Amino acid sequence: MLIINDTESLLSKISSEITDSNLGYFSKPFRCKHQGRELIIKKYLPVKDLALINAIITNHNEYIRELKATGIKVPDTLIEVQKDKTGYQIIIIQEAFRKDELFRDKVEKAGDTDIISLCSLILDETIRFISNRKDPAGIGFHPTLRNYALHEGELWYFDTFPPMLMRQNELNKVIIRMSPFGRIIKPLIPLKFINLVSNEYYNFEKMFTGIVGSLCRLRPELSSSVLSFSKEYITNSRCSFQEKNNILKKLESPPHLPGIWTFFRRLSGNEGRPNI
Repeated sequence: MLIINDTESLLSKISSEITDSNLGYFSKPFRCKHQGRELIIKKYLPVKDLALINAIITNHNEYIRELKATGIKVPDTLIEVQKDKTGYQIIIIQEAFRKDELFRDKVEKAGDTDIISLCSLILDETIRFISNRKDPAGIGFHPTLRNYALHEGELWYFDTFPPMLMRQNELNKVIIRMSPFGRIIKPLIPLKFINLVSNEYYNFEKMFTGIVGSLCRLRPELSSSVLSFSKEYITNSRCSFQEKNNILKKLESPPHLPGIWTFFRRLSGNEGRPNI
């Protein structure tokens, strides 16, 4: 667990006006220097339901332990709650990776050979999670490019919100409740439609094609190389015949995002980096 001396002092001086990335949906993370350390701060939607906040915090800590048990590397992470006039706000604090270590940025700058190495790393990570998870229906995972850093040759997964140590229908409720746009989404979109987003967190085929699709959209000029490698990768994997067949069919062309994903991204003001 991340240990911060004088947490109150840190929380009193942080400002969400200086963002480190605009790619987040639930939160726009920002960097903050505190006692000689560079930290990433993520502030989430304040809500009045303290029981919900406590449940999320408990799930978050257990979720990190479960991810680590599958072999996923997660940086030391501190989750706090701060009360203000609008409710209880979850704040997540992590040691910052250097910007040149962020996986998505590495993909943007990769050459033809490097893009294949990066593709192999993240697909290996996904296979590792799928192979080692205890309860496929009871834990989700989102191995997308922007959720990783490549530090000293190893992948580190740093996006731990919303925590996904729960079944998909329960996660859908958390997604709506903790969304900055929940009041807009809830009356417009039936809860089961959120499956079009959260399917990628539980279904290996959608995880795999989601990664390949993101790589192709971010580097369209290298999409043929990415598709060719991904087909070879899945063909030689230990996945079932049905999984291989289903994935190969989806890799005939660069996989597209569901319309509801593009809708969510546009709501958050992120229309093209890297998912659309």
